[in-house]
Amino acid sequence: MDTRPSGLADLNPVRPRPFVGRRHYVDAATETLRSGATGAVLLVAEPGLGKSALAEAIAQNLAGEMIVMRVHGSPSLANVPYGVLAPYLVDLPEDPTSSHVAILRAFWAQFERLRAGRELPLLLLVDDAHELDSATANVIVDLITANWAKVVASCRPRPGLPASLMQLWYDSMAERFDLEPLGRDDVGDAAERILGGPVLPSTTHMLWTASEGNPMLLNCLLEDGRANGSMVRNNGVWLLAGPLATGGPALTGAVRNQLLRRTPQEREALTMIALAEPVSLAALEATSGGDMVQALVDSQLVEMSTDGAEQLRLRHAVYGQAIRSMVSSSRSLQLRQQLISYLDSQPGSEAALLRMVAWSVESGVKVPDHQLLKAAVHASRTFQNEAAINLAARIHDPGPWQQGRAAASRAYFNLGLYTEAARALEASKLEGLQGHGDSAAPAGCVLLEASIHSALAAAQPGGFGAALGRGPGHRAGVPRSVAGPPQPVMQLVDLDVAGDFQGLAGALEELGPMLLAGREDRKQDVHRAFLLCMHSDALRGQGDPVQALAEANQAAEQVAEDSGELFFIREFVLYRQAAAAVDAGDWAQAEKILGDYEARAGAGLTTFGGTVQYFRGMALVRQGRFDAAFKLLRAAVEALRLNDPLQLLRCAVGLTAYAAVRAGERQQAQILLDESRGFRGPGRGADWCLGPVFAAASGEVLNRDGAGVAALQDLLDSVSPALPAGARLQALSLWLELGSGAAVEQTLELTSTMTGQWASAWSHFASARGTRDPATAMKAAESVASLGMMRMARDGFAHAAGLFKAAGEQSGARQAAIRQAQCDHDLGEQKPGDVAGPAQTAQVQLTRRERDIIALAVEGLTDRQIADRLMVSVRTVEGHLYRSYAKLGIRRREELEGAAGL
Repeated sequence: MDTRPSGLADLNPVRPRPFVGRRHYVDAATETLRSGATGAVLLVAEPGLGKSALAEAIAQNLAGEMIVMRVHGSPSLANVPYGVLAPYLVDLPEDPTSSHVAILRAFWAQFERLRAGRELPLLLLVDDAHELDSATANVIVDLITANWAKVVASCRPRPGLPASLMQLWYDSMAERFDLEPLGRDDVGDAAERILGGPVLPSTTHMLWTASEGNPMLLNCLLEDGRANGSMVRNNGVWLLAGPLATGGPALTGAVRNQLLRRTPQEREALTMIALAEPVSLAALEATSGGDMVQALVDSQLVEMSTDGAEQLRLRHAVYGQAIRSMVSSSRSLQLRQQLISYLDSQPGSEAALLRMVAWSVESGVKVPDHQLLKAAVHASRTFQNEAAINLAARIHDPGPWQQGRAAASRAYFNLGLYTEAARALEASKLEGLQGHGDSAAPAGCVLLEASIHSALAAAQPGGFGAALGRGPGHRAGVPRSVAGPPQPVMQLVDLDVAGDFQGLAGALEELGPMLLAGREDRKQDVHRAFLLCMHSDALRGQGDPVQALAEANQAAEQVAEDSGELFFIREFVLYRQAAAAVDAGDWAQAEKILGDYEARAGAGLTTFGGTVQYFRGMALVRQGRFDAAFKLLRAAVEALRLNDPLQLLRCAVGLTAYAAVRAGERQQAQILLDESRGFRGPGRGADWCLGPVFAAASGEVLNRDGAGVAALQDLLDSVSPALPAGARLQALSLWLELGSGAAVEQTLELTSTMTGQWASAWSHFASARGTRDPATAMKAAESVASLGMMRMARDGFAHAAGLFKAAGEQSGARQAAIRQAQCDHDLGEQKPGDVAGPAQTAQVQLTRRERDIIALAVEGLTDRQIADRLMVSVRTVEGHLYRSYAKLGIRRREELEGAAGL
């Protein structure tokens, strides 16, 4: 894409050079100036992308080779000829403006004073070159074309460089670098450098989204977040404990500086957009004028809505939040009165309604209860929690007030304040909870109650009842006098949480039609999504994660469009999708599911970010990538301590302890293991037992005293009937990893009834462990490797190598050792002296026949002997060796052993 200013794009086919990393810009620009291939480097970027900092870095690189002088463009001097050069023109006569040559001489005389006899060239740094007057630009061009100076000029793409400087690029006398926003990984690296520690990946994603990769905005968000306590450090990990700080002094200061560059009329229009966005184009043109609006659009400060409606909003969302924080209530009311006659009384979207209601409240204007309720519900569903709670508290009419308490309950739940959520839900007396026999009761209402109940049960003894000062069996919103048989949704949830998957499957056949009665014609339906999720859980619990994933994906289609549901149905579905994908061993699908959610979750990552990272960590552990898993899970645990909406903390602590000990972090593993042992009694949810399963394995790896193996056996024996198939396989697989052959038969029996690559891999692994035939063990290890389970494959190859050695088959042992080392390389764990030697070995794709022939050749066999041994022709052996030489980059037979790592 050509990024030259509008009106110049077709003048020349030259394209700006694309770069990604910030260091690349500095190095490339420095080399360009040193080489003499060009006289100028042009750094073009939006405000805040770091072009001035990069220019200084280039100057620092060249400080020992050139004399650095600086010129700063200024909007106040943009129409003053040579105004920005004034500090260097002390020797000019009183009226120099008629003599371009006199300006050049005076500037050069100043440079000679700075040079003080040193034979060094001039490097001129020009900041904000888009603000230069044309006369100054011509002077700089003359310095470049006369080869008197090298220039580094930074500017914004709009309005762009003065024409004379742009012409240098068209004439190939200047090199242009267009700075791109930071990518997510770059934002993560920058945040870790600024904060001095690891950052929760979901927090990184939120920072990247809010800053749009703009380093200036990122720095402001981090500075304000640390100052107001929303960015916290727990056990060495940085994460967001609340909404991003978008009204702090650093960000408002940066935005204020940007606004001061605009005219008073533009500032007023931008403030009006920030307060009312989205604003209709017609309304803004009526109050500010069409030319003014066009100027703001051209400057890329505002943009049109992407939905086809002629509405304007600020290009950077954080600018709007910062501007609003700077406007007083009286000024806000004044602007509202100017614009109100042009605004729709019924905004076209829930987001627009929320902004309009919030603006009215901020201005002291009374808002009808029904609008307050709609705004509060939308705020709670979009994780604008403080707004939801505050707006709900302003409702006075009894009917909307009760529904407003439900919205407040969801907001408290989002914040991890489960006791407050329970109390708000109790006050709401939600419709549909009064009569549990009513099959038409809204599923979302009941699910919200169940979620709060589960969260409280995990957080404190007595659960809901204790939070409300009542008996432990009390349900929110249900007077004891009318409490009866469980409502169908709650009945299914209770079976699911208890792990009774056979009972759940039967109940779904009975209760499913009741929940869908009268809803068959709906293309998207929350009740149908809920039932699909329950089907998914039943299938996964019974050992069919592949079909469970298909059911969960269908559930996701049912809630693809925003249903307005108060319950967090998308996250409810997300759990089923991610759990099924991980149990199926479909790592790519699991990452796609989590990545897609992360991309659209927005502020929801503050609540569910720990959940996303938990499943990513689980997938990495099951692949045997423990270093990466520990880094991810360490952060996930800290996020779940603050907010655990799906009760995953117990599982995450045990899982992280295991990842830590397998990654060599024994001290961290012991701390987490001690914490894991502090969880008492059975947990809630289908997968609660994963926590004690991983804790038991962690203890065994740490202590090697047999206690961990005994604990795994006890778990399998005591709760095995209620264990989901995936959890049972996890326990058996850890038992196998600990070196026990006793789990082989049970693993083979279980995996024979399960679907998915994960179960298939463990079936192959158990088969290899149960055999004394090296060829069978080798084949099983190859099958595991083909499924991407490299650590398990590595252990399988090691087992095969031992069997080959015991059988006296040295070539087979070498071949198994090669494959073992290749797995180490794939895992990033190859060490000096490992069998695979050179790094390129694992990258060379030798066929199995080529590896067999190489192994025999290294033993010293001739081509004829190899042919006889393998029962092939000599020509076939020669052909395989010739192709192997080319792959390994060698020329002689004598080099085979070193190149192939034998």
